[in-house]
Amino acid sequence: MKRPFGVVFSAIILILGSLFQLLLALAMAFGGIILQKQIRSGELPGATAAAPMPDWMPVFIYAICVFIVVLAAWGISTAVGLIRMRRWARYSILIIGGLLAVFSFIQLLVTLLMMFVPLPAPPNVDASQAQTALAITRIMFGVIAILHAIVCAVGVSWLIYFNREKVRDAFTAEPGTIIKSRRPVLISVLAVLNMIGAACCLLMVFIPLPALIFGWMFDGWGKVAIYLVFAALTASVGVGLWQLKEWSRLLAMAMQTFGIVLCGVYMVRPTLMLRHIAEIQQRMMPMQPQMPQPFPTTMYSAIFGFDILLYIAIIAILIYYRKAFQPPAELSPNESAPPQ
Repeated sequence: MKRPFGVVFSAIILILGSLFQLLLALAMAFGGIILQKQIRSGELPGATAAAPMPDWMPVFIYAICVFIVVLAAWGISTAVGLIRMRRWARYSILIIGGLLAVFSFIQLLVTLLMMFVPLPAPPNVDASQAQTALAITRIMFGVIAILHAIVCAVGVSWLIYFNREKVRDAFTAEPGTIIKSRRPVLISVLAVLNMIGAACCLLMVFIPLPALIFGWMFDGWGKVAIYLVFAALTASVGVGLWQLKEWSRLLAMAMQTFGIVLCGVYMVRPTLMLRHIAEIQQRMMPMQPQMPQPFPTTMYSAIFGFDILLYIAIIAILIYYRKAFQPPAELSPNESAPPQ
């Protein structure tokens, strides 16, 4: 039997979550070190009179980082076990799903409660902007609640899916009975990532942020139409790559080429993105101070440069595995199978 789609999909989701945890641990470690140095040297505005962190704080931060790294290693090892259809991996992801469901549900309830608790206006916000700041704060709590709900739903879905009889039978089969799919693993990863991207495009429809294409910003129905079109395209690419359809490979390469051109335009003219970010910041946080000019330009140039390299790598993968999208050769009635 073949690996069930849900097993491969869950393994990729688990790997992405684990990589995010590793990135979070790295950011916490370096961020804590840099922040402490800036406070001690007085480089942070208004931080000269701040008391230094206690001696136990760095140890506590590093302990949290180690704990996050251990969780990430657990998730990656479980994902590898799922790909290999190991029996212990099914039990492992059931435990992970249960923990995600319980803790995310608790955090969801706390976040929903915070949305209805009267909040004081921030002290550094003008009185005329107080109501706007409180509304933005509640929107942020709402977005966090949606994220917790999504994580909780993922945990519950794993508990249900990996307890299905068909899935249990797939993991209890003898080693070597799983038929190797002619779809390469990297193509499966790209297919799942495109399906996730389609869901993210649909989510962006409901987030009050404008869409940006080549410097033009779109709101209202224009934004909705753009995200719906991209959602349909990415979903089609994801399903087509999973089914090894040649048209989906070509469409995926065309979309990556579009991404390269888009990032190239922003690298040549960074003011297009900076104007977009400034308008979003003015809508969401009107009293937030602007960052020094060289920093955002350098940061966005680095991000777009990395995106271009990523798009090129995806195109290279699609070209390298182009033979996998060709239909398998069928034997004619008078032709015998080659000897094994």
